[in-house]
Amino acid sequence: MIAPETGLALCRLLFSAAAIVLYGAGCFFAFLAPLRLGREISAAAGAGIRIAGVVSFAASLSWLPVEAAVIGGGWPSAIDGPTLSALAFHTMIGTAWMVRVGLALLAAALFIARPRAGRGQAMIAAALLASLALSGHAEMNEGARRTLHILNDGLHLLAGGFWLGSLIMLPACLARLRDPVLGGEARTALRRFSQAGHVAVALVIATGIVNSALILGRWPDDPSSPYQSLLDVKIILVLAMTGLAVLNRYYFVPRLKTWHERAVAGIRTGTLVEIALGAGVLALVAVFGLIDPSG
Repeated sequence: MIAPETGLALCRLLFSAAAIVLYGAGCFFAFLAPLRLGREISAAAGAGIRIAGVVSFAASLSWLPVEAAVIGGGWPSAIDGPTLSALAFHTMIGTAWMVRVGLALLAAALFIARPRAGRGQAMIAAALLASLALSGHAEMNEGARRTLHILNDGLHLLAGGFWLGSLIMLPACLARLRDPVLGGEARTALRRFSQAGHVAVALVIATGIVNSALILGRWPDDPSSPYQSLLDVKIILVLAMTGLAVLNRYYFVPRLKTWHERAVAGIRTGTLVEIALGAGVLALVAVFGLIDPSG
């Protein structure tokens, strides 16, 4: 049987991945994809989006019992009524859990009913993803510093979630660039993503620097610290994603008209590698989010 700490990391990973899919899909359909393209892609991706809705709710529901097992030192605490009650109703962990479960239930219902999300669904998915900031390292702080940390962490999550979540929709968009009906709309969606991506990448980097300053007070330069070592790996992966995004935007996109097949292949390959690197980032965050930064 896995340790409760491993179970909690898995809960965090599954929840964040599912919430990012919902948020990315919501933003892509509501703000990036023109109407016909959105309908076409949502029909193809509908099953995956519905699964993400179910996973987000299941992971959020499981979070509190697994957290109780971690605090209680073993899995029996996950079904101990007094422990669960005290955790749910008398701690910030419980408050964050109740908010998350409510948002996950609403998001799952909305996305299952209509995978092609409108702006309302995108906003619910944004709140769901940002709720992760309520139970992060911001809890180490108090007063205005804690509020600043939560807001910055939430912005970091939303910027990164837009970047990675919209990337997941991009291959389907690329596949329709030569479609005689949808090609123009696919180019429009690609252009909109490229423009919004500049802002998202800049915000990820800026808020990441602020988060490091709020948690550590300095650059993570201590290789003996497990937290700082994993944070350094995350920074390397994010920089690699940034490099691929720049390559796609400024090398391959301008060549779509004159070098179409190779340019599309280059963008698709870069996008898939970015998604893989983003999955690595999520796995790292799921782990080091549970580690004491002072250790």
